[in-house]
Amino acid sequence: MPELPDLVHLENALSPLLRGKRVQALEVRDPIVLRVTVPSVSAAELLAGRTIEGLRRHGPFLVFRLPPVEMVVHFMLAGRLQLGDLRSRRDLCFSVRIQEGPTLHYLDERRMGKVYLVAEGDYSAIPGFTSQGVDVLSAGFTATRFRELIAGRRCQLRVFLMDQSALSAIGNAYADEILFAAGLHPKTLCHRLTGVEVDRLHGSVGEVLRWGSEEVRRAGAPLEAKVRGHLKVRNRKGEPCPVCGARIRRTGVLGYDAFFCPRCQPAASGARAQIPWDTTPAGPRDAR
Repeated sequence: MPELPDLVHLENALSPLLRGKRVQALEVRDPIVLRVTVPSVSAAELLAGRTIEGLRRHGPFLVFRLPPVEMVVHFMLAGRLQLGDLRSRRDLCFSVRIQEGPTLHYLDERRMGKVYLVAEGDYSAIPGFTSQGVDVLSAGFTATRFRELIAGRRCQLRVFLMDQSALSAIGNAYADEILFAAGLHPKTLCHRLTGVEVDRLHGSVGEVLRWGSEEVRRAGAPLEAKVRGHLKVRNRKGEPCPVCGARIRRTGVLGYDAFFCPRCQPAASGARAQIPWDTTPAGPRDAR
């Protein structure tokens, strides 16, 4: 699943290639992922001849503006985009052919993602779109706002970080990295944090996501690739912590795997100082 740094990269990479380009045709291989909310027309009829006037991210969604409609992509677990020529393959759902531009393919081997074609500005048919919380990379994500959002919460920290109605939008991998950078155990209860820890966690959110966005950009991988080699604890069970050398552990939080360092992120809140956040990658690693 693309996480926020992946979506930042998609937005930045695709915008200069597609903005101002006209859709020549929509070729649908498997319509199961498409949701057309504009009545009485097919997806192909709706997009053909439209000009892509803009592209933006909104939480876990990528929004293509083609007035008077928009194409909203929610990738879910396995959805991804690919540019250029593509041979026949089982995970191809549809292709958007662009006049004098690259062909954009939507791939999804699990067919769990959803691509909505809606009237511009009408997101009522898209689950979760209008209920997104504060964009954690926006100017509105201030320390004051973060304190307001976490105040009174009695859930575990990792659960709070992944609550998209509060914070838009942190996924599994970067939730682990944020908590590692803040030196906080994933099962720490929100209401047990000190004021210093709350501010430290707020700072780690922005710092880690901006670092992750830069690492994804710098990797220069194809758009469809899952760039994860720079992560320090995610999917590194049994490997040495890049800070202290202790073995990374895995635990479960509401059915999701969470990875952490038992020494840098002790279970008792407030027992240690902040981990120095070194933005040097922990070492070469395959994307996960």
